[in-house]
Amino acid sequence: MDTATLVLANVLLFALCAAVMLVNARMVGGMRGAVWFAGANLCRGTSMLVAGMSWLHLESARFGEAISGILAMAGVLLLHQSFAELLERKAILRVVQFGLTGIVTLALIYFMVFPTQSQLPGAMLCATLGVLHALVAVLVFRFSDEEVGPVGWLTSLALAGYALILFVRAVARADLSWSGYVAEWARAAPGWLMACLITSAATAFGFMSLSTAKLRVELLWRAQVDELTGLLNRWALKRTALREIQNCRRSNSSMAVVMMDLDGLKIVNDSKGHSCGDVVLQAVAGVLQETVRAGDSVARMGGDEFCVLLPKSSLEEAMMVAERLKEEISDLVIRFRGDVVQTSASLGVASSDISGLQWQSLIDDSDAALYHAKRKGKNKVIAAAPAWMPEMIQERFAGEQDKGYSDSI
Repeated sequence: MDTATLVLANVLLFALCAAVMLVNARMVGGMRGAVWFAGANLCRGTSMLVAGMSWLHLESARFGEAISGILAMAGVLLLHQSFAELLERKAILRVVQFGLTGIVTLALIYFMVFPTQSQLPGAMLCATLGVLHALVAVLVFRFSDEEVGPVGWLTSLALAGYALILFVRAVARADLSWSGYVAEWARAAPGWLMACLITSAATAFGFMSLSTAKLRVELLWRAQVDELTGLLNRWALKRTALREIQNCRRSNSSMAVVMMDLDGLKIVNDSKGHSCGDVVLQAVAGVLQETVRAGDSVARMGGDEFCVLLPKSSLEEAMMVAERLKEEISDLVIRFRGDVVQTSASLGVASSDISGLQWQSLIDDSDAALYHAKRKGKNKVIAAAPAWMPEMIQERFAGEQDKGYSDSI
């Protein structure tokens, strides 16, 4: 393709990307960085249009290159910001970026007012654009996590390749006189414009793919997490439990479940309002997360009911955890609009040693133990002990009651 066709293709691609991003931002709403990305494409498209008019001798080459260069640098700065916002990170070396852009902008303006045959301004511009593109590539590569890794890495590779082309162009411009550059550029322009077209398409594809991947991860997170407390929800806990059950079967280890219900939250809601009740739930959720081990899972099952999954834990270990949770919640002091609110909890514990490695059995038995604890006066920990349990095990639980660990059903 000739130079005019490639310039037009680049301009149309930039315009299309900007339009698509703006439409997506309006329709999706929470698409991070979309407006910045649209602005970057508008700046870069306008830069390409102005530069193309200079190359096609439709305007002064000096003025065209200066205006095109300033717009191109602004476009890459916006591109960096768009990826930073999408990946929820801070921009890399922001001071260096703005410093280089400011210096080169002043140089371009100076040489636009006082023309020179030197290729130094153009070489500085290409080198600066190379640095800016390289920083975008580093940002995307460094902060693309496992969920979006391959797409991010390919995008950063395209940006790094384009940065390398710009560095080569800067070196070439520094070694040529004005007349030599004009002759050389006439031969090299189609190749550079094609590289720009491919890189821009890869960058746009990468940004949209990253946006889709991030949105998918966010939706998956929202599907698994209770919005009020930040804990797992019932569905997510079940998925985690089924996976842990398989691990326990392979390692021949035990698992325990602690079901917990707050005592008197309805009274708090009725007397101080549901906002106070929400604060209580959030405070209790924080206590649960801080008390259990890193490998344990905590979920809000609904209302004021919570569940703690304890993989590779015996009944005795689960009872100690439950007792500790009970004490921590009893000692919890919550302040709400000048008032002090305290609560307590009843807990039921079930172990796979008794209930078996079936999720529904563990839930049913811990739930039965929980309601037995509430019937016996609340603020208690009770272990599930079915009627068919051998007498010696019943006696062992009775001994644990005497130590203050629990009661048994």
